[in-house]
Amino acid sequence: MIQVSDKSLGGRWSPTMLLMVACVLGLLARAWTILHTVRQGYAIDDLFDALAWNLATTGSFSMDGTAPSAHVGPLYPAILAAFYAVAGHRPEWVLYLHVGFDIAASFCIYLVGARLFRPWIGALAAAALFLYPAYWTYDPRIRSESLLTCLLSAWLWCMVLCHSSPRLSYYVGAGLLAGLTILCKPVAILLAVALIGLACLSTDSVRLRMARISLYLLACLLVVLPWTVRNYRAFDLVIPVSAGVGAGLWMGSDSLSRGSWPMPYETETQIWKRAGITPLPYAHAMYDVSTDRILRAKGWARITAKPVLYLWLTLTRAFDFWIGNSFYLVSSDQGFMQGFTTDAADRGWLVAIYSVAKRLLLIPGLVVLALWSAWSHRSRWRELLPLYIFPIGLMLGYIPFTVEAGRYALPVLPCLMVLSVAVLAQKGLSVLSLRRMESRCMRPESNGL
Repeated sequence: MIQVSDKSLGGRWSPTMLLMVACVLGLLARAWTILHTVRQGYAIDDLFDALAWNLATTGSFSMDGTAPSAHVGPLYPAILAAFYAVAGHRPEWVLYLHVGFDIAASFCIYLVGARLFRPWIGALAAAALFLYPAYWTYDPRIRSESLLTCLLSAWLWCMVLCHSSPRLSYYVGAGLLAGLTILCKPVAILLAVALIGLACLSTDSVRLRMARISLYLLACLLVVLPWTVRNYRAFDLVIPVSAGVGAGLWMGSDSLSRGSWPMPYETETQIWKRAGITPLPYAHAMYDVSTDRILRAKGWARITAKPVLYLWLTLTRAFDFWIGNSFYLVSSDQGFMQGFTTDAADRGWLVAIYSVAKRLLLIPGLVVLALWSAWSHRSRWRELLPLYIFPIGLMLGYIPFTVEAGRYALPVLPCLMVLSVAVLAQKGLSVLSLRRMESRCMRPESNGL
């Protein structure tokens, strides 16, 4: 295998210089986006804003300031509440928090790439992450994607350290980050369980491996269990993090949904009408604990009655995880060209073309490059295993618990970026070395002339 040389990659540049240039360009792009984006007022943005402000003013995790809520994981609203407590109720300032999360995530990815490959690989992957448009176009929204990307990147870095170092403290750190990530997005639960296998793959003694697993699980549970106890005391139900499983099972098993959201408003209304919970008193009412119990029972009954249909819908959700369903692709159910034209009229041709190219070319290209990189570095599969487990684990956790599509892949795209940069650099240096060798062979002195 060709070893990637920092000197060959960099020339007069250095990883630090590349990171500084990427940081400046990324900040300029975010500044332009912030100045030209009207604050988003979608239901999910208002949900997080209401939870955070009520938490800051009343001290209760509630939608209306009185009744307890378990709509979403508590970490992101808690961070927003701390921010509001200092800055006041200024939702328009939240985007600056997101920029900070982006910087932290990029730094963690730099550490991952530098540790597994070379500093230049880490710098290129971090630059790709910070300059990737999907992240800075999400920053103006009050949504948890930026925080989730940051947490997963830090968790990935910690797992890389766990795999390469015998220190038990790294497993404690990994467990704490696992717990925080779960409190941000419950779909990370399956990923947290899957990562236990990394400790099991070690060649150390069984006693040492069990100690690592125990510390990892204990640290994770210490973070998650207090919130689970709160939910049990508030609702007399075991809700590990948040309600919503029922909504996912009901909508995700309905053929009208094609397994994932978003969809036309009329279609969504029809699905909830079938469940007998319309008219909804307010957005996200289906995530109320009592309603979620009803949807969970009805969804599970439909799944057991038509398991083959549900299997097909979960497969489409796995596809939509990376690409996004057709409605997400063009924001319309009227056909591709009509939807694309409508999208261009709403957001401009440049944004519409990028949106389509990202889902049809860029993301599939990253997936192919990541698979190529995994094959090229197959001799190091144990060392690179965290880069494989994180995307697969989050996707498999996403499938049974949610029907949203198109944005959950954002937090694990950095794994694909590290792998893609590594294989492109390796193959690029291979071609460069071959050309240099051919050039030397063509010199007269090299032929003894």
